[in-house]
Amino acid sequence: MSASPGQVTIFRFDPETDLLPHRQTFSFPFESGMTALDVALYVQRRLDGTLTFSYCCRNSHCGTCGALVNGRPGLLCREPVTREVTLEPLDCLPVLRDLTVDRAPYEERMLALRLFAHRSQLPAEEPERVCRSDQERFKVASRCVECYLCLAACPAFAEKPHEFLGPAGFAQLGRHAFDPRDELDRGLIAASAGAHHCTGCGACDDVCPHSVGPCAIIEKLVDGRG
Repeated sequence: MSASPGQVTIFRFDPETDLLPHRQTFSFPFESGMTALDVALYVQRRLDGTLTFSYCCRNSHCGTCGALVNGRPGLLCREPVTREVTLEPLDCLPVLRDLTVDRAPYEERMLALRLFAHRSQLPAEEPERVCRSDQERFKVASRCVECYLCLAACPAFAEKPHEFLGPAGFAQLGRHAFDPRDELDRGLIAASAGAHHCTGCGACDDVCPHSVGPCAIIEKLVDGRG
């Protein structure tokens, strides 16, 4: 099938040269099945080599290519496009350049979650056995790839970013809270990170590419079911 004309409007901002962000429109050869990443790569390789965005695995597992595609948080590598598409950076984090955001400040906040297994003594035997039901509980939370789409969708994080850690951090916390081998009081950590600010709206669940279910994780942490 031959390509037909498509048009993409991209958020542009270079802090070294631009006082304010602006939008730039490019034409591209649209084909059915194209992803937003295909479009961004075409623009970067064929039209404007200065276009900046992040990607790695192209298989929705690295979590680095999160962006707003037609205003909705999604991974560039898996979001299908139509003949007209807009690409913008996630609006929950500072923009470094174009579609690339600064993840470092948020990741520094997550250090307080102590995201490692906390044990007071060595297991009685190794390898330590974990029953299947317990494994299933923390395996779901472990699917989080830290793409931060949930942060961009979360109204509570947008309203109180300094009081509410946001669904991405709590998903990571749940990975340890639901592990029976972990002995730290993860509920206390969740409370200090503002878990009670979650409204339970489910917006984070709607955009999660791996069905982690951050909303349910936060609910369990608040209720002490970790």
